[in-house]
Parts: sequence; C-alpha cells; structure tokens
Amino acid sequence: MENYRIKKSDASIIKIELNSQGDYAAVSTDDPTLFDRFAAGCKQIAELAEAIPAKLGEIEKQYEGKSDFSSIMEKTVSMSRVNVGFSKEAVGIVDSILGEGTIKKYFRSIYEEIPDFLPDADCFIAFLEELTPVMEKLFGRKMERQQKVSKARMEKYRPQDYKKPGTKK
Repeated sequence: MENYRIKKSDASIIKIELNSQGDYAAVSTDDPTLFDRFAAGCKQIAELAEAIPAKLGEIEKQYEGKSDFSSIMEKTVSMSRVNVGFSKEAVGIVDSILGEGTIKKYFRSIYEEIPDFLPDADCFIAFLEELTPVMEKLFGRKMERQQKVSKARMEKYRPQDYKKPGTKK
C-alpha cells in the first residue's frame, strides 16, 4: 500500500480582539467570502438604519392627534419594536460575518451587568467604524501577499532571454 502526504495548508487565522477581556473573532483572509460578507453586511446594516426614520414617521402619522394614555403607550411600543427589530437583525448580520456571539463579546462588560442588553443603531455604527479599518488593513495585506506570490510564481515561467540563432558564415 502506498501512502501520500500533502503539504500543510498555508491558510492563516487572524484574531480580532473585541474587548479588553481578550475575547476575539477569528477570521481568515484566505476565505474569499470574508470581504464579500463584510461589505454586504455593512450595506445591509446601513440600509436598515436608513429605513428607521421612515418607519418611525409612519408610526407618528398613525397616532397623530391621539393624546390619550393608551394611544401614547401603543405608539411608544410600536416605535420601540422598530428599533428592536433593527438591533436583532443587525446582531444576526454581524454574527454571520465574524461568527456567532461576536456582538456579545464586543459588549461583554455590558452583557455581564445586563444579560438582556440589545445594542441600538448607534452602537452598531460605532462597532462598524472600529472594524472597518481593521478589515481594510487585512484586505490590503491579502492583496499585497497575492501580488508577491503571483510575481514569484511567474518568475519561474519567465522565458529566458531570447537570442537569435547563430548564422553560419
């Protein structure tokens, strides 16, 4: 029986520290879907956030002129549901990019005090503003590494200096 062993993968894992307690998200720039997921997730969260004022405006119109306690409470609950819906969806989007529990890790100190905490839109914007430069740096490094590796590979296949065949006299 013949046995063969292939070389270990050169794929790398990068840890992004999420809090001062040492929790992290693990990513790999060797995963071609990482940057697509990140870009699509940021776009989704931005679109969800942009839709909030319109939804809240519709609720305001629905309860316009109603000042009784019951109407005020219904309006407040409806508006709260819009914000809660955004936050729950945003948690799912971030977790689909960086792994399950990323938001709980990032806001760990708050979750330790308030287990039912749900970050609002401003919290997600702050998180993405911190994460974006990290992802840009990782993507830039990946592109540089790919260019160097590609160049090195192509060096092997560079044709030798072309010389005209000697002419006989």
